[in-house]
Amino acid sequence: RFTRLGVRIRAGNADLETISAVGVNIYMLRSANFVLGIMFAGLAGILAAGQLGLTPTMGDELIMPSFVAIVVGGVGSLLGSLLGGLIIGVASGITTAFYPAASEVVIYLIMGLMLIVRPRGLLGQEGLFEK
Repeated sequence: RFTRLGVRIRAGNADLETISAVGVNIYMLRSANFVLGIMFAGLAGILAAGQLGLTPTMGDELIMPSFVAIVVGGVGSLLGSLLGGLIIGVASGITTAFYPAASEVVIYLIMGLMLIVRPRGLLGQEGLFEK
């Protein structure tokens, strides 16, 4: 049902020391994971370019709110990122309904407030960048 590479990637995400102890080359595993991710991103870019066209600012309206959602939700937490995206989306939607000029500013204010109150985000892992 699952490929050997997929099982190894999931095991490596769970515990690098254990998978390394059973003989899996974690550097090769990380490289393969990176290459697969870049390959699929490149394929998606090629397919999107034919439909949408290319401009120098393509994707700007998606990248920054996505970054803000990840920071608010917590780096390293998928559920936190989804929750952060929900918070940012609702706040932006409400602001757009009442005062459209401030809709983009509100998401950055939420991110700044979150960084002051809880620097690791809503569901971020403690000490993720201290290892």
